[in-house]
Amino acid sequence: MRELLREEVFSAVRSTLSSAGEAMATSSDAILLLAPPNLIGALTIAPIEAALLDSGIPYRRRFGTEDPNTQPFVHILGPENSSGAVLENSPMRLSIAYVVVEGLRGHHGDARKGPLTTVSQAHALAQSIYPDSGRLRRMRPWLISGNWLDSALDTTYDPVYTTLRDLLLSEGSIRVVPIPEVGCPSARNSPWLDADALEEVSKQWGMMDLEDKARAMSNLTKPALTSSTPSSARLEELMWHCILGNEWGTDLATQIRRASSYWEGELPHLAAGTVVDSLLRDGQC
Repeated sequence: MRELLREEVFSAVRSTLSSAGEAMATSSDAILLLAPPNLIGALTIAPIEAALLDSGIPYRRRFGTEDPNTQPFVHILGPENSSGAVLENSPMRLSIAYVVVEGLRGHHGDARKGPLTTVSQAHALAQSIYPDSGRLRRMRPWLISGNWLDSALDTTYDPVYTTLRDLLLSEGSIRVVPIPEVGCPSARNSPWLDADALEEVSKQWGMMDLEDKARAMSNLTKPALTSSTPSSARLEELMWHCILGNEWGTDLATQIRRASSYWEGELPHLAAGTVVDSLLRDGQC
């Protein structure tokens, strides 16, 4: 896996997360991991927990919105905070919040900015703690899950999402495929998509030439073009750029939708725990 903190997109938090990773890697005290009891909180805690588990570092997990009452701790902050990563030492106290960073540059050198989410920062921190973690390697495709859940893709192009997706693709952690190559994609992600038509296209996909595939994708997508949702950016990701991890049966967007369903019939902290446990066990939801 490429070292995330060496990537330019992480430059705003590089020093803080590197220092925190060093402190956590040598900690003999149990580290409290505290996050909101929602899907972002679960997806943020999971990679940190993976690194701590595989390295044998003691820790405790807690979901809640209160301030930490024990030290050392890693505190995942909600979307109302945009301070990035903040570290205090003796003992270690790390807070992680999203921050807007430069993702890519346009053809004319103009900066394209987007959110560096708590999820992607947590993956970078976890890799700093224990880069050889097998659990962390299995959940590597979830690096971009925070950006998928962020509203940026519903309004405009998210250059940070694209940068991280391309990083995962270049290192071999994911494949990017059109939706006919996805097994059992979630209908709730694409309610405008004709399930029977998709099934028929999927059956014929391997026998189609490029022109036939382009025509089939155009026909599948057409109903979405008359609606204000999804945005063109999210539509492109849902139809043409589906994310598949190695040995995954279905795509990341479907797994995120599946994970979010736990909150529909479960107490928030229990739902969050279920998602973390699934990721730690299988690298999937």
